[in-house]
Amino acid sequence: MSSEHQAVSMPREGALCWVEFLAHDVPKLKEFYSALFPNWDFKPNTEEYKIEDIAMVSFSGGSGLSGGIVKLPADCKREEQQNGVGTTSYFLVESIEETKPKVERLGGTMCLPKTEQGKNGWFANFRDPEGNRFGVYEVNRAN
Repeated sequence: MSSEHQAVSMPREGALCWVEFLAHDVPKLKEFYSALFPNWDFKPNTEEYKIEDIAMVSFSGGSGLSGGIVKLPADCKREEQQNGVGTTSYFLVESIEETKPKVERLGGTMCLPKTEQGKNGWFANFRDPEGNRFGVYEVNRAN
């Protein structure tokens, strides 16, 4: 069977599935990372995902890991971000509702509640017991 017809398999729960970089100027930061890592595969933008708002990328190595440079609101200063400053790594979970009490039981806290991400799924952000921010992503399996 050719690779074009192979079923896409989902990574296991807990797999790193998205890395997010925040930017006031998405095209400028895309230019920076494109020059720094020329083997990153930036995806073409669409009407739904405009270059001013997001630049999606697949990282090298065939790992399936992807990410994006995501626009910060114009009035949001980096030091005023609700979730803190820095890159956010997202881990795949079966259910955000089931993950939240686990995180809290283990000493972590939620800092961004479950949020819809288009028709593809939902994400939420947490802090671990040391204050490190991380995200979880739940795929909309109805699509």
